[in-house]
Amino acid sequence: MDTRGISRTFEDYAPIVEWSHAADASTVKIIVPGFKREEIRVLVDNHGHLRTRGERPLEGSKWSRFQKDFQLPSDCNVDGIRAKFENEALTITLPKKNPSPAAIPMPMPIPAKPEPVRPAPASAAPLPPRRPPPALPEPAFPERRPSLPRKPSAQEPAWPAPAPAPEVMESQIPNKYNGGAAAAATAELQKKQQAEAVAAEEEEMKRREREARGKMEEDNRKMMEERKLANEEEEERRRMMGEMEMAQQRRRPATATAASRGLLVNVAVAVVVLVGITVYVWHNLTSAAGGGGHGNGSYGDEM
Repeated sequence: MDTRGISRTFEDYAPIVEWSHAADASTVKIIVPGFKREEIRVLVDNHGHLRTRGERPLEGSKWSRFQKDFQLPSDCNVDGIRAKFENEALTITLPKKNPSPAAIPMPMPIPAKPEPVRPAPASAAPLPPRRPPPALPEPAFPERRPSLPRKPSAQEPAWPAPAPAPEVMESQIPNKYNGGAAAAATAELQKKQQAEAVAAEEEEMKRREREARGKMEEDNRKMMEERKLANEEEEERRRMMGEMEMAQQRRRPATATAASRGLLVNVAVAVVVLVGITVYVWHNLTSAAGGGGHGNGSYGDEM
């Protein structure tokens, strides 16, 4: 079941820890009922600390967890630490670097009782020299073979090897037998570091000033380009307006000429019409005047 999106509520569990010591190794046994092999982790750091921890789900969002920290013995072989989980118990073996063999009691020689010296008879033959008692054999200690690294089986988790301890330079170790020289060297080193820090700060300030100056120059250049572009657009707009005005001025005389011509035509037509009307009226008047004279004579003749 995937519980990554659910908030967990942990309950701390205090497991039972049992220690046992032997000539070649120490063993710590942590009893954790209910936990599985894949839910337990064993970690070793570079400072000689051993940490065991585990987490397992209970029900819903509840989880049970434990954590135990131990200080490794000074004679512990960190590379040979082995862990085994079996029957709900985690067993961690801490081998020693130089295991001391079990003390075997040395046999104590039995002191021989001095025999009384008897005077030898004159006629007796001289006794042969007395041989010293044979030396007792030294106890043979059992030969200890180096333990081979055990390959992790499918049932046991392969615990990660501890990271190597960080190296410490000899120049970083204070010399306690030469306090004055060490203090002078420390003061000189501090002065050098302060000078380097001041130089780095000045260089950083110069770099920032150069960046600010370059940014200002870039902004000025962009402003000049924008102004130049605006001036060019204004000149182009003025040129286009001038061309439009010139075109309008060129069209105005043609329009005036056409209007003048139309006016003259109209005036001429009007004059012709007036002339025609005048001729027509004059002709009618003339005709009327001539007809009236002949009538009067006729009338006079008749009287």
